[in-house]
Amino acid sequence: MDTPTTLQTTPRQRLNSDERQRGIVAAVLVLARERGPEAITAQAIADRIGVTQGAIFRHFPDKAAIWMAVFAWVRESLATVLATAIAKPKSPLAKIEAAFFAHVAFIAANPGVPRALFHELQYPDDSPVRAEVRTMISGYRERLASLFAAARSAGELPADLDPGLAPVLFIGAIQGLVIESAIAGSEAGMMARARQMFPLLLDGYRGRDER
Repeated sequence: MDTPTTLQTTPRQRLNSDERQRGIVAAVLVLARERGPEAITAQAIADRIGVTQGAIFRHFPDKAAIWMAVFAWVRESLATVLATAIAKPKSPLAKIEAAFFAHVAFIAANPGVPRALFHELQYPDDSPVRAEVRTMISGYRERLASLFAAARSAGELPADLDPGLAPVLFIGAIQGLVIESAIAGSEAGMMARARQMFPLLLDGYRGRDER
């Protein structure tokens, strides 16, 4: 699925099915930031993009299908962000740094994403939507783990670094920035804080200098 287009507010514009689905996905993520995922209804989505509630369900069979499309877009978009970020830097550690800043920039531009993820993961029961979220997170962690393994092999990170655990700290640091921005009520300072945080994160990976 392509990146969601800018939200449409005029109800008379005729869009094809793929365009309308992208618009619905975009609306859900905006509403997740504005109201919280638990307050998102089909009517709220319809109002946001200027269609009837019935029109929403001409493009998706039910609300679960809408959330599946949302998380599919997040998975594909974050994978593209990561691939683009690590394409240019040559050293593994430089790729990790680029991935960190690219991830933060993605969240700052799409603040509804972490809210939707946290909301979905809080439920104990299994569902196709939660399975999609877990698969997405697992795949992302595996890609990060390969970067940390390469940095370790290159001698840029300690030989005893666990590349399977390193992404947990990486993602956790970004989650901390998300919480901080939620408290502040704005994502405006996320990138500046990320630039301050990354050296601390790197110190954590390198560990204490035994002298």
